Amino acid sequence: MRCETVILLTYYYRQEDRDHRMLRHIIGAFCPTYLPFDLHLYDPLKRMFRRVIVYDFLRRRAELGLKAMNDEVLALVREERPKYVLWTSFYDDIRNITLEAIRKEGATVVGWFFDDEWRFSSYSKYWIPYLDYCVTNAISVVPRYRQLGARVIQTVPNSGVTVDVDWAHLEEGYDLAFVGSTRTADRRRYLDEFRINNTPVNVFGEGHGGYVPFERMLDIFRTSRINLNFSKAGSYPWVRQIKGRVFQVCLAGGFLLTEYSLGLEKYFEPGKEVVSFNSPRDMINKARYYLNHEAERRAIARAGWERANMEYSSSRMVARVFEEIEEDLARRVRGSDSAARLKMTIQARKVFARYHQDWGSARIQEDDRRNFWEDDLALALSYVPWSIFAWLYRVLGLLPLSVRFSVFSRLRRLENRRLGITALHWITFRSFVRRMIEGFLRKSQ
Repeated sequence: MRCETVILLTYYYRQEDRDHRMLRHIIGAFCPTYLPFDLHLYDPLKRMFRRVIVYDFLRRRAELGLKAMNDEVLALVREERPKYVLWTSFYDDIRNITLEAIRKEGATVVGWFFDDEWRFSSYSKYWIPYLDYCVTNAISVVPRYRQLGARVIQTVPNSGVTVDVDWAHLEEGYDLAFVGSTRTADRRRYLDEFRINNTPVNVFGEGHGGYVPFERMLDIFRTSRINLNFSKAGSYPWVRQIKGRVFQVCLAGGFLLTEYSLGLEKYFEPGKEVVSFNSPRDMINKARYYLNHEAERRAIARAGWERANMEYSSSRMVARVFEEIEEDLARRVRGSDSAARLKMTIQARKVFARYHQDWGSARIQEDDRRNFWEDDLALALSYVPWSIFAWLYRVLGLLPLSVRFSVFSRLRRLENRRLGITALHWITFRSFVRRMIEGFLRKSQ
């Protein structure tokens, strides 16, 4: 591979995209967490390939529009003739016909998927026919990929970089720390347990001081006596997943106290390299224990750091993925197998439609004079023709600028109110179910 070229199709590649007049709407709604793909993918790829070309498809979509961006990607492939095109999946920016055309040009297309514990059924599986290889972090969905004809490689979630730690002179600035949003799943409830039990936690992130840069986050992990991690997915709180945070904390030399997720023991030895909990009471008890047992806590942190450095750095992760692909390519005949195209469910179509609708509304809000909003909303309606809000935004784009913004703000409030009602219904239902279960358990005791 040292003589080959790879094109990395990625997104949110620069932290300043959070303030881009167009991208801030998309990033805020769909990608609140910055993923430093320069550390996770670009730097490891540079060690393996002669040339690595980064193409930020979100930024280029904002600048060129969806169609022109996809045309540019295909032109880049034809010009550079890469051996691989690595696509970090997001939503529906790089179109399936573009991926299909890239394969016809002779490049091997690798799709890298995230959050497959809850995203496989509504998103990932529909891309299988257009890819040569799928990479997933979710152990549980590997058989499902294979059932649909995919060549799938399982790896750890986005890990990160090794942090040098002077174990003889540790800096410890916080007793208990959590970095992340407290507005998803039941994190607030877990953190409130510490407050109820008079055990303070230093919370960083959304709702507590704002966005934490990646370097600052690693520094918090390194200097905290205990780092908390929660495993439930934000949009699907009944799903537990092994998050990249597990590996990031350990690579930074931090002690990890994490909510248990199935498969954790495949990566770390519980109780010796990381510590897990299954309930708020279990979490409180273990936090108190390890705060009072310094030598044991430091031994676990160091063992986790050594294990992570040996096996789970981004460099090792990416190298293993491409070694497996190279071995498979040497064994098989290209084009010898194919996967069936699946009919999208209504729920999946709504996901894609909402994404393009948000692009269209963002362009209207930012007064994009190139009328790219028409293409975005047309695509939203191609997925869900009965979407009332997509039709309303389409009409809104035709109004004079003098009246557009006042109408837009009202329409946006109406749409957010509808989404808020949907979320409220879910929260109410979840609370009802929890009260029923707690009542049943009390009666059974």
